[in-house]
Amino acid sequence: MSTETTLLDRLRELVESTEPGPVVLEGVRPEDIGDALERMEPEEGIVVLAKLEDELAAESLIHASTETTRSLVEELPDSQLARYLDVLAMDDALDLREEIGDERYERLLKMIPHEDAGEIQRLLSYPEDSVARLMTEHFFRISPSATMAQVLEEMRRSPEEKYETINDIYVLSDDGHLLGVFSLRKGLRAAQDIPVSELMNKDVVTASVLESDEEAARRMARYGLYALPVLDERGRMVGLFTGDDAQDILEDAETEDVLMMGAVSGAADSYMSLSVWQLAQRRLPWLGALFIAETLTGAVMRHYGTGDQDLRIAPLMFFVPLIIGAGGNCGAQVTTTLTRALAVGDVQVGDWLRVLRREVATAFIVGGTLGLLGFLRAWLGWKSPMDLSLVVAVSLPVVVLWATSIGSLLPLAAKRLGIDPAVMSAPFITTFVDATGLVIYFEIALKFLHR
Repeated sequence: MSTETTLLDRLRELVESTEPGPVVLEGVRPEDIGDALERMEPEEGIVVLAKLEDELAAESLIHASTETTRSLVEELPDSQLARYLDVLAMDDALDLREEIGDERYERLLKMIPHEDAGEIQRLLSYPEDSVARLMTEHFFRISPSATMAQVLEEMRRSPEEKYETINDIYVLSDDGHLLGVFSLRKGLRAAQDIPVSELMNKDVVTASVLESDEEAARRMARYGLYALPVLDERGRMVGLFTGDDAQDILEDAETEDVLMMGAVSGAADSYMSLSVWQLAQRRLPWLGALFIAETLTGAVMRHYGTGDQDLRIAPLMFFVPLIIGAGGNCGAQVTTTLTRALAVGDVQVGDWLRVLRREVATAFIVGGTLGLLGFLRAWLGWKSPMDLSLVVAVSLPVVVLWATSIGSLLPLAAKRLGIDPAVMSAPFITTFVDATGLVIYFEIALKFLHR
C-alpha cells in the first residue's frame, strides 16, 4: 500500500473517529496532508482540519490546490480562519487572500493580533509581483558593536517564532541600514568577546522592495544563497526573501515556460486546481491561432487544386491539415500539461480516472468550438457543399476528443510502467494522432459522402 493511500485512510479514520481534537499525527507533513485533502470530499476535509492542531491544519490548507483550498475556506468559520492567519508565516497568510476574498480577508485581519495584521497590511502595500510581497520581517538583526556572546544570548532568550531563519546574522545600523552579514557557523567559531563588525562581510547581495520576485529568485540561485536581504528605497533592510519562496517562484516560472512550449497559456497553477472551463480557456487562444495558420495550408492546397492550375486534388483533402493539426496540437497541449504535473507531484497515477474525466469534458468544449469554426470556414469561407462542411464539423470534435484522451492517458501509463513520462513528448503524440486522426476523418467522410 502506498504512503499516499495509507495517509488518506488515516485521515478518513480521523473523520469517523469521535476523539476530540487536536489530534497529533506522528511523522506526517502538511504537504502530504494537502495532497490528501484534494482527494477527499470537502465535508471530510473540514472535519480533518478541525481535528488537527492549528499550525498543521493551516499549513496543510496552504499546500492544497487552489480549488480545494477555496472550497474549504468557504465552509470554515471566521474564528478558525483567523487562527490560521495568526500561526502562518506572513507570506503564506497573504497567499490565502485570493481564496478567502478581499472583503472577508479584511474582516479576518481585525480578529488577529494587531502586530501580525500590521505586517500583512505592509506586505499588501507592495506591488503584486514584487519580492517584498513574499519577504518576512522576522530576521535576526544585531548592532555592529554587539559581541558574539550577546548574539548567542539573544538567540537563547528569543521565542522560536521570532526568527524565520538564523542561518545568517544581519548587522544593521541604528537607522536600519544594512552594514554587513555573517553566517552563524562563522560566528560560532569566533571568540565570544569579538564584535560582530569584525566578522561581517560588507559586500552583501541584496534585492529592492520593488524588484520582480523572479529576478530576485534567480539572483539568489546564481549566488547559491539561503536568503536575500530586501532593502527599501532608502537602503534600509525591511525584510528577508527566503530560499523556499525563491524555489516556488523559479518552479512556477519554469512551469510557465514548459507550458508555453506546449501552446498552453496562463499562470503555473496546480493541474487539479483548475476547472474544466479554466483548462479550456488556457488552450483555446493558442489553438485558435494555430487553427488559422492551418487554414492557410488548406488554402494553398485549394489554390492548386482548383482553377487554371488544377492538380485534381479532392476537396476532401483541403481539410486534412486542419483536422490533423487540431488533433496534434490538442494532444501536445495535454501531454505537456500532464507530464509537468506528474513531474512536480500535482498528479498521481491513481488519479487517471479524474484526469480522464476532466480532459474529456475539456475536449467537448475545445472540440465543439473548433468544430463550429471549421464548419463556418468550410461552408461560408470556402463555399464547400453542406455535406463536406458537416464532415469537417463532426470530425474536428471527434479527433480532438481522441487526441485529448490519448494525450492524457499515455503519460500516466508510462509513469505506471516505470517509464519517464517525458518519453510521451509532444512530437510523439502529434505523430501518433496525425495517423489515427486521418483514419477518423476519412471514416466519417465515408459515412457522410459515400455514394
